[in-house]
Amino acid sequence: MAQTPPQQAAPQAAPQPVNGLLMLLELQRQAWRQATAPELRYHIVNQTRRLIAYRQAAFLTLADRGRPTLEAVSNIAVLEPNAPFAQWLEQAVRAVATGPQADTVHVVDPAALPADVRGAWGEWGPAQVLWCPLRKPEPQREPPPGASAESRDKAAPPLAGLWLGRDEPWTDGEILLLSHLAEGYGHAWWALSGKRAKRRGLRRVLLPLLVLLTLAGALAIPVPMSTLAPAEIQTSNPVIVAAPLDGVIERFHVQPNQAVAAGQPLFSFDSTVLRSRFEVARKGLTQAEAELLTASQAAFADPQTKARVAQLRAQVELRRAELALARDLLDRVTVKAERAGIAVFTDVNDWLGKPLSVGERVLTLADPQAPEIDIMVPVGDALVLEPGSPVELFLNVDPLHPLRARLTHASYEAGLSAAGVLSYRVKAALEPGQSPGDAPPRIGLRGTAKILGDRVPLALYLFRRPLALLRQSLGI
Repeated sequence: MAQTPPQQAAPQAAPQPVNGLLMLLELQRQAWRQATAPELRYHIVNQTRRLIAYRQAAFLTLADRGRPTLEAVSNIAVLEPNAPFAQWLEQAVRAVATGPQADTVHVVDPAALPADVRGAWGEWGPAQVLWCPLRKPEPQREPPPGASAESRDKAAPPLAGLWLGRDEPWTDGEILLLSHLAEGYGHAWWALSGKRAKRRGLRRVLLPLLVLLTLAGALAIPVPMSTLAPAEIQTSNPVIVAAPLDGVIERFHVQPNQAVAAGQPLFSFDSTVLRSRFEVARKGLTQAEAELLTASQAAFADPQTKARVAQLRAQVELRRAELALARDLLDRVTVKAERAGIAVFTDVNDWLGKPLSVGERVLTLADPQAPEIDIMVPVGDALVLEPGSPVELFLNVDPLHPLRARLTHASYEAGLSAAGVLSYRVKAALEPGQSPGDAPPRIGLRGTAKILGDRVPLALYLFRRPLALLRQSLGI
């Protein structure tokens, strides 16, 4: 709204008494025919000029405590409630609506207004202002003895008010006509605002109740209890390839994730020490056999030499055992695959030159045609992990197409996962025919597994963690 009060057309000549009475009746009839509150407000501020000439008209609603709200101004389509004129007018009407003559049609005296309102009167207010309160109709009843008409009028506080301003003084005839018209306007406004208040009151009661019932119904919807946990595609029957002897790996014959056949070399140890040990054992056996042969031939002539034959024969057996051990260790220098599969390990450079002990794990042979899901379920998220529970796996490489599986095993004892979280290890078998061309997912793919449990109310699903925390904290 503009910073200056709206200017209306110049005042018209006062109507004749008969014409004024007819116009009064016509304005009341039109007001009662308005179907909505905005239409009635527009009629009040703009059509009243047909009965009484004025320069400016404003319609304000009054709250229970007399707090006015500017709703309409003559010849203004869109109001700006934060404009200076609107704020000043609401302050002025607040003072008038709480004054001693708030319930009667009267000319507003600027001297009776607060100082801040009175100081801006010349800027925002016309010279002559008439205040017309709009009240709801009161039932006809006999006043109590000693009660005045003024006290009876005050029993019905105004619902709204009409602020009329012009430069010419207001006459008694005009005030009388506007008093009658204000009663008709008040009745029309009470009829529309009363219906709206009833609808608002009904909405105030039904809307929260409806929201509460809807929320309660939604929280009672049964949903499957579920938990999310990190998962990885692994083989169901892996072959662990460990170091068969103490030594240092000299070279790898395969690369990570390479398909290998049964009997194919995987890696080799440094054989320098083992070959030297084999040669020493072989030469030691040759020497022992020579000594045994010499002693056996000399035993026919020397009885003392005959006593050493058994000792030398035992020495030969010992040398043969040492040679067999050296030959066996030398045969283990090159480790071969026990069966066909995928060689799963990190990187070749992580193992070259690294000293290993017997039994230390080097790589895994995985069967790509027998994958399973390895899931680490944190202890705080563990559900009733029953065999056969549905599992959905959302792979990081294809999160929009989950893989279906069935839970096959869940550990009874929790352990630390790779992330250092105390978790239960859960195994799940993939259902067949889910990948393009029936090809199983690649070993080593990671994602998030969703384990589904029994159906529970939505409230328990949403507030399971807070309830568990509350129980742990308060012990209830």
